[in-house]
Amino acid sequence: MKMYKKSFLAVLGLIIAASVALAYVGSGDSVFARFFVSKQDPRDPVAVHTDLVAVRADLVQDKVLKGSDGQVSVSLTLDAAIIPRPDHWPIEHADLVIVLDRSGSMAGQKLSDARQAVARLIDQMTADDRLAIITYSNNVQVLSPLVGMDETQRRQLKTVVAQVNAAGGTNLGAGLKQGIQTLMQTPADGRQRRVILISDGQANQGITDPQELGDMASGAAEHNLAVSTVGVGNDFNEILMTTLADHGAGRYYFLEDPNRFALVFDKEFQDTRNVAASGVEILVPLKNGVRLVNAGGYPIQVNSGQAVIRPGDLLSGQQRNFFLTFQVPTDKEAEFILGEFQVRFNHNGAAYDVASSRQMVVACVKDSGEVTASIDAPVWSARVIQEDYGKLKEEVADAVVKGEKNRAMDQIHEYETRNQAINATVGSAAVAGNLEKDVRALRQSVEETFAGPPAAVAEKKKQNAKALQYESYQIRRDKK
Repeated sequence: MKMYKKSFLAVLGLIIAASVALAYVGSGDSVFARFFVSKQDPRDPVAVHTDLVAVRADLVQDKVLKGSDGQVSVSLTLDAAIIPRPDHWPIEHADLVIVLDRSGSMAGQKLSDARQAVARLIDQMTADDRLAIITYSNNVQVLSPLVGMDETQRRQLKTVVAQVNAAGGTNLGAGLKQGIQTLMQTPADGRQRRVILISDGQANQGITDPQELGDMASGAAEHNLAVSTVGVGNDFNEILMTTLADHGAGRYYFLEDPNRFALVFDKEFQDTRNVAASGVEILVPLKNGVRLVNAGGYPIQVNSGQAVIRPGDLLSGQQRNFFLTFQVPTDKEAEFILGEFQVRFNHNGAAYDVASSRQMVVACVKDSGEVTASIDAPVWSARVIQEDYGKLKEEVADAVVKGEKNRAMDQIHEYETRNQAINATVGSAAVAGNLEKDVRALRQSVEETFAGPPAAVAEKKKQNAKALQYESYQIRRDKK
C-alpha cells in the first residue's frame, strides 16, 4: 500500500510539473511534447534542462580574426537523468540482429569464439526479447528470423549457431542490408532495436563503396534502429566499420582478441535495458554563411539550411560531450549567431522535442589580441585534449597505415607547435601535460612502429593504426 501511495504521488507530481511546463511556452525556451523545463542557469551561454535530458553548449571563443579560416568550436554536452527502474516496472525488451561474417578468414578461433558468444547471449535474453541471426560470406544466410527466446527457440538457435562454418568471400553489404531489413519488416512494439555487424576482413563482394554502405546505415538510424559494428583482428577496414557505426548511430568496437566477443554482446544487450533517450537528433540551423564543418567525427547531414547530427542513444545517468566546429565568414567585421540547438529523441515510445531560443554570438574582428582574450580557457583546454588530440591520432593512424612516417611526424609537430603558442597565453596545465606526456608518447609510438624488419613493420602498421584510430573514435565521440 505504501508503494502504491508513493507511485500515486509521483504521478501527481509529474502532472503538476507538466502544467507548470506548459505555462512556460512562449516565454523563453520552446517546450514540445512532454518536456518539463526547469529554470535556466543564467551563467550558461546555452543551457536547456529537462526531467530527462540536459543540453549545454559553451563557446571556446566568441571572436575570430578577420581574414582567418573563421573556425570556432562549441562544446556540446548531453546529460541524461538517472531513470529509476523499480522492480514492478516492466522491462523494455530488445530486438537484436547478429550479422556474422563467416568468410574463410574467420575460420578457427575467431568463429569459435563468436559462436560461443552468441550462445551466451541467447542464454541471457528473456522470452520477451527477440533475436535474429544472419551470416554472410559470398551470399547471405538467415539462420533465424526475429524470434522470442523461449526454451525451444534457445535450443534450436544454439544448435544452428554451432553448425556455422567459414568459407568464401566477404559480401558485407548484403549482410548489413538483410540485418536492417529484418528489423524494418517487424513492428517495433516499443523495443530497443539494434543490428550488430561483425567482420574480420575487407568488403570485397557486392556493395563495397563506403559511402553507399554508410547511407544504408543512415537509413536505419532514421527509423530509430542502431547499427553497431565489430572489427576483429588486424585485416578489416576500420574506416568502413567506423563509418557504419557513426551513420547507424551505434558503436564501433575493435577486437584484437576474439575472446572478447562476449563482452561486446553483453554490453549491447545490457545497454538496451538502460536507455534514457533513443534516436537522439541534434538540429542546428545554419544562417548568413555559417557552416558546420565538423561534429566530433559524427556524420553531418545538411538539408534546407539545417544540419542534423545523430550521436546515438543516451543511457540512464550518462553524460556525453563532443565539439561542434563552425566556420563563419571573415571577409568583413560582423557578428554571427550560433547555438539555436534543437534536440529530439524518444523515451518509452514517446517523441520529445526541445529547443533553445538563447543564442551565442561570434564576432569577426581585426584585432588578434581581442581574439586571444576571448578564449574560454577551460573550454579551450577540453577541446584540445578531446577533439584536437583525438583528431591528431586519427590523422597519424592514416599516415601510419599508409607507411608515411614523415607525414605522421609532421602532423605531430604541427599540433605541438600550434598549441604551445596558444597555451603560452592561456596557461592550461592540462594542455601542458598533454604536450609533455601524451604527444611525446605518440611520437615514440610512431618511431617504434617503423623500427625492425619489413615483415614486422607491416604487421605493426596495421595493428597500431587500428589502435590509434579506435582511441580517436572513443575520445572524440565520447564513447569511452
